[in-house]
Amino acid sequence: MGIDLISESVQLKVKENGMSAILVPTSSVKEAVTLDALLDFLTDNQIIYGINLDVLESIVVDLDNWNEPIKIAEGMKPVDGEPGYISPVLNETESTNLEARFVDLRSPTRIQSVKKGDLIAKIVPHTLGTDGMNVMGEKVVAKPGKPLQVKETKHTKVDFTTNKIIARSDGQVSYQKRSVHVFPVYEVNSDLDLNTGNLSFTGNIHIHGDVPSGYTISADGDVRIAGSVEASDIQAGGSIFIRDGISGQGKGTISAGCDVRTGYINQGSVTAGGDLHTGLINHSYVQVDGSVFCEKDKGIIHGGSISAGVNVHVKQAGNELMSKTQFYFGVPQHVIRQSDHLSSKVKEEEENLKKLLKLQSRIEQKNEDDRTTQERVLLLKIKNTFNQSENLVKQLQSELDIVREDFVEVTNHSLFVRGVVFPGVETTFGKYKRVLKSEYKAVEMKLVSGEVIIKHL
Repeated sequence: MGIDLISESVQLKVKENGMSAILVPTSSVKEAVTLDALLDFLTDNQIIYGINLDVLESIVVDLDNWNEPIKIAEGMKPVDGEPGYISPVLNETESTNLEARFVDLRSPTRIQSVKKGDLIAKIVPHTLGTDGMNVMGEKVVAKPGKPLQVKETKHTKVDFTTNKIIARSDGQVSYQKRSVHVFPVYEVNSDLDLNTGNLSFTGNIHIHGDVPSGYTISADGDVRIAGSVEASDIQAGGSIFIRDGISGQGKGTISAGCDVRTGYINQGSVTAGGDLHTGLINHSYVQVDGSVFCEKDKGIIHGGSISAGVNVHVKQAGNELMSKTQFYFGVPQHVIRQSDHLSSKVKEEEENLKKLLKLQSRIEQKNEDDRTTQERVLLLKIKNTFNQSENLVKQLQSELDIVREDFVEVTNHSLFVRGVVFPGVETTFGKYKRVLKSEYKAVEMKLVSGEVIIKHL
C-alpha cells in the first residue's frame, strides 16, 4: 500500500506539544501494509524521532484487528536544570545525615556549633539541564536552573572561587535560603512565662520548655522549642523547630524564612520560605514556598488550606466527614484571592463607567439651551465621576497586573497521597481547579494540558 492509500485509511495526530505521535484508523485498511510504507508515511509527515518499530510491526502483522488509536512515536522530554543551593557541612561530632539531625524533634537544641575558620557550607551551582527532542526531530530546550545569589553575612566569609562558606567567628549556625549565619544563642531553660516575657534576639533562640498563649518571639536566626506552642506569634529569619506541636487556637502565627519542623499543627497558621515537615495538619492555614511533607506518624491533612510552591506529600487527605480541605499549588491562596478581588473591582468599575456614559449620553441628546439647571449640574458631576472611575480602573488594572506576575507555571507540582484521599478535597493549580466527588487510594494529582488529572501510584 502506498502513502496516499495509507493517508486515506489513517489519521496522524501529534500531541503533547510535539512529544508524541498517534495513528488513528479512520476506515478499514483493505490492502496489506509494509513496515517500510508506514515509515515512509511518517517521514512524509515529518515524524522522524522516537518511532516505536515494535508497535509499527504489530500493526503490520495484525492489520485486520487494528481498530484503536495507538502511540507510534514518543519524543525525549527535556530535563530542566536544578537551582543552586547551599549544602551544609557538619563537623565530626554531628550527625552526617542532615535530614536525620533536623528531623530529630526530641533533641531540638542539638545544632552545630562552630569555631572561627571552620568550613560550614558549600555552594552547589545551578545546572543547565538536558535538552530534549520532539517527534519531528526538533530540539526542545531545557530550562536552566536558577542561579543562587549567595549573600555574605557579618560572621561568614564566602569564597566564590571554591564555593565554600567559612565561619568568621565562634557560634551556632543558621542555614538560610541565600546565606549562612553564625549567631550567638539566647537560651531559656524553662517554659516561657511572665518572668521572661516576649523575646526578640539577633541570633538563635532556644526554649527548653513550652510557649503558652499570648507571647511573641522574634529571632534573626533559628528558633528551637523543646515543648509545644499555643496561640503565640513566632518569627524567625532561619528555621523553626518545635518538638511537640502547634495548638494555635485559630490565633497564633508561625513564620520562618526557611523550614518549619513540628510534630503537629492544630488550628494554626504557618508560613515558611522553605519546606514544612510535620505529622498532622488539622484545620490550619499553611503556606510554604517549598514542599509540605506530612507522611510521618498519622500523616493526615484535613480541613483548612495548604499552599505549596512545589509538592505536597501526605498519607491521608481529607476525612470521612468530607471536611473542606483545600490544596493550592504554584500560586498561593492569598494571591489568588487578591487577584479575584481586583478582577471583581475592575469589572464593577467598568460597569459603572458604562452606566455613567449612558446617563451622560441621555442628557447630551438635549440641546444645551433646553437642559435644566439640575441636568447641567448632574452632567458636570457625571464627567467628574467618570474621570475618577477611569483613573481607578487604571490603578486597579495596574495592581492586578502586578499580582498576576506571581502566577507561575504549575506543570511540575503534585499532590501525592500514599493512603486515602476523601471527597471534599479541592486542588487548585493556578487557575485550574478540581473538587473530588469520590474516594481514591494511592494517587498523584497534577496539572496536565489544562486539566487536573488523577494518576495511581
